Amino acid sequence: MTEEKVLIINTGGTISMVPSDKNNPESALRPSKSWNEVVKNYQFLKNLNVGYAQIKDVIDSSDMNHEIWKEIAEIIDENYYKYKGFVILHGTDTMAYTASMLSFMLKNLGKTVILTGAQRPIREVRSDGLQNLLTSIEIIERQYKIPRGRSEYSLPLIPEVCVFFRDYLFRGNRSRKLNTSNYFGFSSPNYLFLGEAGSKIKVYEDRLLKLPEPEEKFYVDYKMDTNVVILDVFPSFNPEILMNIFSGKGNMKGLILKTYGNGNAPQNKGFLKALKFVIDSGVVVLNVTQCNEGSVEMGIYEASSELVKLGVVSGHDMTPEAAITKFMHILGKYSDIEIIKEKLNENMVGELSEL
Repeated sequence: MTEEKVLIINTGGTISMVPSDKNNPESALRPSKSWNEVVKNYQFLKNLNVGYAQIKDVIDSSDMNHEIWKEIAEIIDENYYKYKGFVILHGTDTMAYTASMLSFMLKNLGKTVILTGAQRPIREVRSDGLQNLLTSIEIIERQYKIPRGRSEYSLPLIPEVCVFFRDYLFRGNRSRKLNTSNYFGFSSPNYLFLGEAGSKIKVYEDRLLKLPEPEEKFYVDYKMDTNVVILDVFPSFNPEILMNIFSGKGNMKGLILKTYGNGNAPQNKGFLKALKFVIDSGVVVLNVTQCNEGSVEMGIYEASSELVKLGVVSGHDMTPEAAITKFMHILGKYSDIEIIKEKLNENMVGELSEL
């Protein structure tokens, strides 16, 4: 029987930072070591109907990596049938990467996983973290709340990895951090938000992923290969950069090019020669746009037609965060180049719009 508690998983980040000197609130911030440290200024948080777990070494999210992604997934895997859902406390800088990777790792997900954080630590008076945390918990707690009284409202089950920030619930692999300090720090440029929080919380069911079939059991796919690099194209881009990166003894398997507009790149001979060298060496090249909104549509302009001829794969409207984590996930499972290309174009968990 599923427990009614929500499990909070602390990975670190601004939301759970505390002063390094307990006697000096102005001292440099460090990651908290326990739930009690996080909620010290809010006695009522200690009485929440939640469980608590944390990764072995809580971090600033700038230090997030593939091993910690696996550690987070393991915590969810071990507790999947013990809790109603999961709220992950996470630093904002790499939150979209973690949300994207977890969306690919957590297979047949039938519960809600919400990543949230803050622009100011939860212990501070004006922190946005308190509201982000409480709303994330409530989104999960109110799912299938029965009976529905006059003052009650229930929410549909959200079988997704999400990001909640300020007033909006976003699909995790569609989210991006777009502001360094504003409390509306996140957005979902190419997909409508899943829900919004005012005096009540509204979830838009028609925007959600479908629940897995009963026979499709939850599991975690831990396979990934991090031999991927992402590069921005820019005026006067030196093609020797590509030659140098992919001429060494490394084991690079994937290149993501962030190109102009809807997928345009330089057409000079040096750039195209270097790109052909990369592809001929067995590296798969994925094209995503530098623009926050819109989609790659190669072939519309001559500036992208040569990329099509070379075999560059379109990233369509995937975010860079979704693109790189999806690439890692696919490379961990497949070695055949044509299958890798096919899977990159496949909409796995709502990370790209239907073609």
